Amino acid sequence: MKINKNYTIGLLVLSSLGILYYGFLFLKGYNIFSKYNHYQVSYPVNKNLCVSAPVKLKGHVVGMVTKVEIQPKQNYSTLVTIEIDKQFPLTHTSKVMLNNAGMMECNALEIELQKGRPIGRQDIIIGQIHPDFNDIDLKTMTAQIATVTQNLIKTTEGVNAILLNFEKTSGILNNTMCQLESNINAIGKNIIAISSPLADPKTGIPAMFPTIHSLVMEVQSIPFKDISFRINHMLQDLEKCIQQTTSGHGSLGLLINDPTLYHKFNHSVGNLDALLFDLRKRPSRYVHFSLFGLKKYR
Repeated sequence: MKINKNYTIGLLVLSSLGILYYGFLFLKGYNIFSKYNHYQVSYPVNKNLCVSAPVKLKGHVVGMVTKVEIQPKQNYSTLVTIEIDKQFPLTHTSKVMLNNAGMMECNALEIELQKGRPIGRQDIIIGQIHPDFNDIDLKTMTAQIATVTQNLIKTTEGVNAILLNFEKTSGILNNTMCQLESNINAIGKNIIAISSPLADPKTGIPAMFPTIHSLVMEVQSIPFKDISFRINHMLQDLEKCIQQTTSGHGSLGLLINDPTLYHKFNHSVGNLDALLFDLRKRPSRYVHFSLFGLKKYR
C-alpha cells in the first residue's frame, strides 16, 4: 500500500510544529518531563523568603521556591514561583501560607490542600500568613543576645577566678608535697642511722643473741615446778592454821576465841594504867631514896 506524499508531508509538518512548541516551552524553563508542577504565589511584601526555601505539607518537604521577584506594576508586591511534586496538585481553594523555618534560615511555605478546580499556569495564588507565623524582632533578639553575652562574660570571669584559685591551690599543694618529701627523706635517713648500729654484728642486736640465749637457758633451768609445789604446800599449811584459829582449836584459837581471857586481859590493862598513873602522881610511894635516912610514908 502506497502512502500519499501529501500525508507524509502533513505528518512531518505537524511533528515539526509539536517539536517547535515543546522546544519553545523548554527554552522558557518549562520541563515537560519534570515530576513537579509550577505555581505562582503573590505576597504583599517579602518576609525573609528566598530561593530554595522549602515548601512543606504537614511538616514534610514536597517542593521548594525556585524564583522570588518584585512586581513594580502591582504595588511592588512579591511574586514567588514554587515547584511542588505532581502527587500534590493545588486547586483554587488550596492555601499557600508563609511560616517560620528558624531564626538562622529563610522562612518556609506551608501548603494546605483542598478540593476544587486545578490551577493553570497563568493563575496566581494569593498567599496567606500562617497563624503561627511570628516576625523576628531584631531589637529584642539583640537585647537577648547582649544579656546572654553578659552572662557568658560573668561566667567566664567566674571560671577564670576558679582556675586562678585552682592554680594557687596547686602551688600550695606542690610546696606541701615537696616539704613532705623532704620530711620523709629525713625520717628515712634517721631510721637508717638508728637501724645501722642495731644491725652491727659486733655491738648491735646480733651481738646480744648469745647473752639472750644464755639468759633464756638459765631461766629454763629454774625448777619452777618444784617451787610451785612448795608454795602450794605452804599455802595449804597456812590455810589449815587459819581454819584451826577460827574454829577455836590450838593455843592461838583458844586465846582469840575465849571472851573470859579477853575481859581479864582488859581488866589487867586497866589496872596497869591506874598503877602507872598513880606512879607518875606519887612516885615517893613506890620509890624511897634519901641520903639522910628513910621517912615513913603516910
